[in-house]
Amino acid sequence: MAKNYTRFHQHHGIAIITFDRDDKLNAFNTAMTMEVNAHIDAAVAGGARGIVLRANPGVRVWCAGRDLTELRPGADPADDPMLRLFEKIMEAPLPVINMVEGAVYGGGLMLVMVSDIVIASTTATVAMTANKLGIPLPTETYAYWLRVIGIHKVKELLFTAGNLSAQDAHVAGIFNHVVEPDDLETYTLNVIARRILDCSAEGIANAKHQLNLLARRYILTETDRAAIEENRRALLDGADFRTRLARLLEQVRTRE
Repeated sequence: MAKNYTRFHQHHGIAIITFDRDDKLNAFNTAMTMEVNAHIDAAVAGGARGIVLRANPGVRVWCAGRDLTELRPGADPADDPMLRLFEKIMEAPLPVINMVEGAVYGGGLMLVMVSDIVIASTTATVAMTANKLGIPLPTETYAYWLRVIGIHKVKELLFTAGNLSAQDAHVAGIFNHVVEPDDLETYTLNVIARRILDCSAEGIANAKHQLNLLARRYILTETDRAAIEENRRALLDGADFRTRLARLLEQVRTRE
């Protein structure tokens, strides 16, 4: 029987998707990504008014991002299933709420950024670790983050791979609210979700669609786009990325 990496249930009109790959720090492999995709489809088809993405209570790491064992140098980044999941979250016609406790790394932070509302506990931290490996992010991601966070904090995240505390992430606009760990579930489901349920589903869907279109809008010439894409592919097929990936995977194997 195939292993399930997530759980799904509904709570008073809110679909709750729980990450359940704690042994791998909730790093998304292809199977886990497809499960979350399917749960989002089920939530929309079932008439849910919102979706909550969460981890098991008390986890040390909410999401470590992409499962590095599936990364292949030279692979087309546009084909990555996690990027398609981000698109699905942004296009879903209902609010996607993140309920975050513990550390968030790399692709986990990208997941947070494409979601609509983020409630975090005081234990939460975030870090963008892509440049630990030298992974270039999509241009759309850079443009979107500039709108949300601002250029100086984005550069700090990308250039240093350092951690931001929950309070710093709140000030930067990454988190909407920061609460004590014991209050996280209650505040998310009984305060934020309840307020959503009191509003028009059609109005929310329309507002989300327009806001995401505006937030992602940027202007580049075709020459700029081609040059950026060529550079991204060169980075992903380069010696530096291969060396860093091999070193990190060896560290993972040593810890296991």
